[in-house]
Parts: sequence; C-alpha cells; structure tokens
Amino acid sequence: MAESMLILRMCSIISVLGFSEAKMEIITSKADVLLGENAMLLCKAGGEGDITWQKDGEDAEDDQVEKVDETSSKLFIRNAKIEDAGRYTCLCEFDTGHRDYVSYAIFVYEPPSFGQTPTNHEFLEGQDVVITCVVTGKPAVEVNWERDHQKLHSDAGRITRLKDNSLQINNISRKDRGSYTCEAKIKDRPIFKKLNISISVNVPPTVKIHEEVKKVMAGPETNVSLSCLVEGVPQPNIIWTIPDSSDESRYKYNSDKSELIISSVVRSDYGEYICTAKNKIAESSAMIMLDVSEHPVAVLSQEKMKVEPGQTLSVSCNVSGHPIPALQWVRKINNDHLLTVDTGGGRVRMEDGYVLVVDNVTSSDGGLYSCMAISPAGNASTDFSLQTWPGKASQVSGTPGPTSVHFTLGASLVDGGSPITHFTLQWKTGRENNWQERVIQSTGKYLALSDQSIS
Repeated sequence: MAESMLILRMCSIISVLGFSEAKMEIITSKADVLLGENAMLLCKAGGEGDITWQKDGEDAEDDQVEKVDETSSKLFIRNAKIEDAGRYTCLCEFDTGHRDYVSYAIFVYEPPSFGQTPTNHEFLEGQDVVITCVVTGKPAVEVNWERDHQKLHSDAGRITRLKDNSLQINNISRKDRGSYTCEAKIKDRPIFKKLNISISVNVPPTVKIHEEVKKVMAGPETNVSLSCLVEGVPQPNIIWTIPDSSDESRYKYNSDKSELIISSVVRSDYGEYICTAKNKIAESSAMIMLDVSEHPVAVLSQEKMKVEPGQTLSVSCNVSGHPIPALQWVRKINNDHLLTVDTGGGRVRMEDGYVLVVDNVTSSDGGLYSCMAISPAGNASTDFSLQTWPGKASQVSGTPGPTSVHFTLGASLVDGGSPITHFTLQWKTGRENNWQERVIQSTGKYLALSDQSIS
C-alpha cells in the first residue's frame, strides 16, 4: 500500500514538473491589422486542456473560435473593424487542473490618406501663404512637416504650423522654394505615409544697368557693349528695343541676350536702347542712352587757288561731326604763329560762318590758310593754299667784280604764297634803247651774273 502511494506521488510530481515546462504562446502574422482585412491568432497551450478566448476580458464570439486539437486553438478576425482592436487572451484549463493564459494586443487601423491635398503650389514672392495637408486615418493621426529631411518645428517665427496642420510661411521668398514633406503617422505605431509637396516662388523681373549713358566715339575700330542684369523667377526672356536709324546687321547678342555688342559704331547708332525682361508674372525695362560722338571733319571747296593781284578770293569750308564743331579760319604766318580770321568787315574775313573771303588780293595775302573744326570730340583742320604774284624786289644793290656782278636784295621778298624759282634780270647800256634780259635761278638773297657784256 505504501509503495502504491509513493508511485502515485511521484507521478503527480512528474506531471507537475512536465506542466511547468509547458509554454503558452499566441502566433499571428501581424499585430497591426488594416481596416477590412482578416487576421488569425493561433494559441498553442503546450499541453492538453480546455482552451477558450477572451477580448478585453470578455468571452470571444463562438464563430470566431476554431479548435485545432487538444493543445491549440484559432481565433479569427474577419473584415477587421476599428472596434476589433484590443487585447486578446488565450486561456487554458489543463487536464492536470492547472490554469494558465497568454495575451496578445491587436491594433486595427485605417491607413493615413492625403485625399485631394495639392502637391504643387506657385506663390508670388512677398506673399503670406498657407500650404495645406489634409490627412485622414484611424485612430489618431499625427502630422509632421519636413524640409530637406529636417523636421520643421512649429514656432512663432516666419514659418509656423497651424492647428489644422497646415504650414504657414510669411513673406515667402525664393529661398523658400523646393520640396516639402507632409508626414502622417498613426499615433504610437510604426505606420506612416509621406506626401511630397513642391513649392515654386515666382519673382517679377528686375532689370539693372551699369551705365544709364554710354559715351563712345564713332569709328571702324570702335565696338561697344551694352549690358543689363536681369533677375526673376521663372527666368525672364530679354528683348532689346533699338533706335529706328540703327543697322541691326552689326549687332550681336550673348546666349541669354543680356549683352548687346555693336561693332564699328557709327553716328546712326545713337539713341535709346531699351532692355525689357519678361516672364509670366510681369515685365520690367531699363533704358541705356548711347551717345555717339563723331570726330570733326573739315572739307574745303578747293584746296589751292591761283589769284591775280587785285582780284577777290572766296573759298568755303564745311565741317561735320558730333557735337557739331565750331568753324574757324586762321592764317598760318609761320610754323609758330596763327592769325585768326575775323568775321567782321575787313579785307580778309569770314562770311556766313564758313566762307573765307579776301578782297583785292596782294602778294602778302599769299600763303596757307587753315580751316579748323573744333569740338569736345576733338579738333580737325585742313589747309588751303592761296597763290598769287610775288612782290617786287626792292633795295637791290650790285657789286662789280672782274668777271661778274653780285646783286644783293636788301629786303625780304614776298613770295605770293609759293616758292620763288627764278628772277629775270634786265639791263641796257646808257646809249641803248632796248633792254636785254636774262633768267637767273633763285639762290636766296644773292644773285650772281658772269658776263663780259655787262658794264
């Protein structure tokens, strides 16, 4: 009898030890169940017994439970609803009389959705703007904003988050353009969704120029560059308006037309050049005044005239250039001295502002006259040669020699505006009625004649 009791006690101990090693567990594919989906929980008791299910302390519906065998049971969640979320408990009353349980939390959610939230926005620089993020989802959804992978915090600064989760940007600028991310996350769960929102900031065009007035001198070697600095978003197109009188065939532009290059500048390029920048927001213009000067030019009606003494000389000079040059006639007395021709009523005068007049021409009037064009752009001159008869020789003295006579001019001879090439010497004896003559080449102040017939 005692032996039988010992065996029974040992079996009980073995049974208890065996049960203590048994481990209950609930196996499922996921703890987070999407609204409308099906889920299954498998409870393994680790030993034989009666298995039941509860949800949040209440017995589960019979149609949810399916017995697998004496050691396991299934619970089904079909077409999951938000109210199906909770703590599911598997209880087992083992055949040994021992009771145990294991629990598992199921989370049912409706995924975050952004509905009709706009993903592209265009704003004008300087505006106060609101970027919406309309989010739905169950249970509670948390909304966060990011830019360049950095979280945007709600504060009292220029960028703030409103109570409806919209993002407000005050005085938006071009540096605010780019991609923003609205993140919707189910509270306390690793369930989230992100929406990228693109922000474009448009800026009206502005045009800046370095020089309002550009001054150049016309000439085949003169090239001028007109530049305008243009800003705006979207990038503005540039249009140049040029004077009607200009020849556009000599014009070149750089790739974006912000620079206009004019080669071989001429006077007709003078005028207003308007640089206009235009985008879909607005347009803006700036004007550059191209002031083209021309070097003065003086043109004579004749460059040389031969006039007999006593006659009247008249020669005109036309000047051109920009600014319009002043005209002046001067008499070149020698290389170091200029004598201005007056506009009064003298014998040598300037008439009508451009005509040189010399009345009753004399030998002393011969020589060079210069028509001068004078302006801020420079000076130009051209010479006119008046040629007339030379003056008469005076103060002539002769010194006889053995075979020749040396004649000396005691006073300078007026050449009449051109070099004296020769003299004609005439003589006769006291009793002769006819004069004899001989041409003598000019050698300056002295004349020499070797002739036995002169006495």
